[in-house]
Amino acid sequence: MCDNGLVPKVVDHEGRRAELAVALWRVALRDGFDAVTVRSVAEESAWSAGALRHYFPDKTTMVLFAIDFVVESVRRRIGDANAAAGALTPQLVQDHLEQFLPLDDERRLESEAWFALVTLAHRDPAAAERRTQVDDLIRGAVESAVAALEELGALGAGRTRAAETAGLHALLDGMVLQLLARPPRLSPEQARDMLVRHLAELRASGPGV
Repeated sequence: MCDNGLVPKVVDHEGRRAELAVALWRVALRDGFDAVTVRSVAEESAWSAGALRHYFPDKTTMVLFAIDFVVESVRRRIGDANAAAGALTPQLVQDHLEQFLPLDDERRLESEAWFALVTLAHRDPAAAERRTQVDDLIRGAVESAVAALEELGALGAGRTRAAETAGLHALLDGMVLQLLARPPRLSPEQARDMLVRHLAELRASGPGV
């Protein structure tokens, strides 16, 4: 107990952080990720900017929090898809890779958060470190997709996992840029078709196809 005999107030910091996270994503969904600032999130949550800075002292902190949220969302979607699909198939590989493309509003916002991190990484060491970590996660996911094609016997003769992982990763990054362009240079349907064609080329002359 406190000296005045009153029970000290227990502050639910995680609950407050979650409340602010919801406000952050509401701003981003409505106005785009560029609009996410300490001021805009404070206004959305009806908190003072000073109170919000206790949890998110600057935009870098908010971007890093958003990126952690994105990583968990992508992992959950991939895990759910894998659990629902059962057997490994080329379509499952396609679905796995599509989780990294902004093909709907949710994934578009996730990609915008990623590009906010890329921008911050040029001047903030913590953002640069997180960018490397997330980029490594994406590369690992792409390598897993290529390895799955190998397991299916669906990687064409003469193709190596390392080379095809690098090429596929670069293709995904390029498609993200064109999907996020204003106006977009690719539609979601075009991006899906492009990925289908690329995976078909990887499978060309594979013994299992």
